[in-house]
Amino acid sequence: MEEHDVGPALRRVRALVSEADRSPMGAMKKIMQENPDIVNMAIGEANFDPPERLVEIAQGMLADRVDRRSLYTSTRGLPQMRRAVARFVERTFAASVDPDESVLMTVGGTEALYLAIKVLVAPGEKVLLPDPGWGPCAAMMKRQGAVIHYYTLGRAQTPVAGRRGSWTVDAEAIVAALDPTFKVLVVNSPSNPTGAMLTADGWRRVMEAAKANDVLVISDEVYHTYSYVGDYAGALPLDPSFDNLVVINSFSKTLAIMGWRLGFAMAHPWLIRQMDVYKENVSACSPSIAQWAVSEYLDDSAGYQRWAHSLCRENMEKAVVRLDAIPGVDCPPPQGGFYLFPDFSGVEPDSAALAERLLRGGVAVAMGDAFGPHGRGCARLLVSAYWGDVDKALSRIEKALTAGPR
Repeated sequence: MEEHDVGPALRRVRALVSEADRSPMGAMKKIMQENPDIVNMAIGEANFDPPERLVEIAQGMLADRVDRRSLYTSTRGLPQMRRAVARFVERTFAASVDPDESVLMTVGGTEALYLAIKVLVAPGEKVLLPDPGWGPCAAMMKRQGAVIHYYTLGRAQTPVAGRRGSWTVDAEAIVAALDPTFKVLVVNSPSNPTGAMLTADGWRRVMEAAKANDVLVISDEVYHTYSYVGDYAGALPLDPSFDNLVVINSFSKTLAIMGWRLGFAMAHPWLIRQMDVYKENVSACSPSIAQWAVSEYLDDSAGYQRWAHSLCRENMEKAVVRLDAIPGVDCPPPQGGFYLFPDFSGVEPDSAALAERLLRGGVAVAMGDAFGPHGRGCARLLVSAYWGDVDKALSRIEKALTAGPR
């Protein structure tokens, strides 16, 4: 804060955050608002339509003047919503969860993660995070006063000379790093930004190590719908009593309702009670209409989820081929999620310069080093949009990085 910009009262205020820590997505949004022709491949959105039936349900509830569903819900969430989550978990993860004791509805997955960090981590405690990894998680840990250490995501082997395979969550790297001095381990599978996933066997080894070292695991499973390497493997079946586990999830990506802000946490009843009390003074409750509508629709959502998965997978496969054909670009196929994380260092090693070059070409991407040191030279691009939009962005990238479009 510049002193000449403020009066005496504000000079007494200590800045809690550095404005330099702001996500680059904020600047991207501003640029795109000022330049509507820019194709957004940067912001982490499911940029396709949510389920038509879900929208109809929400519209009907908004117009209902008798059963006024726009009022506050309980802080923990509607009982109907939490029961719907429990059924969803049983269908999706082949695991059971007590909707009354172990589920907390939140304002998106971000609030679920925020609350977990607030109640689990004290200043000076060690935490282990992925690199590359989702920037806001590290920012929350930093503001909580945690001592942050990182484990590096791996790359699979490939028989093609000069090419590396998909990003992976390396269970061995996690197990080797863990010891009793750590309080919390964060695993994000599928990973934002890389699409890396932890296998079922990897999860078994990680949870065994966590229990042996009395470490709490935060499993961020927000992108679980989008697994391209078989059935999704999560942590819950390995710790159904939540002795060492907190699961973070959201309907933002699953149902393409990012702005509805509806997520949930699953954890030990004691921890859920702690998060519930803390949340009461942060957000009071999660969006009421979103809870009412999703609770009514969720049991019938499997068909929509299959459609969204198919759309993103087909986009991903076509986009990988296009980007990999650009000289100097290495685009590994993601194991899950709806992002690509190509290595552009053969064209432009500086992430900021690359993002600026592509922005001048009409495409917004997320700079790779915003996700950690091992993201340098890379950029995150989403494929979670209708193909026409993805194709338009790819053509502009090709033009910006080569002599002309394909």
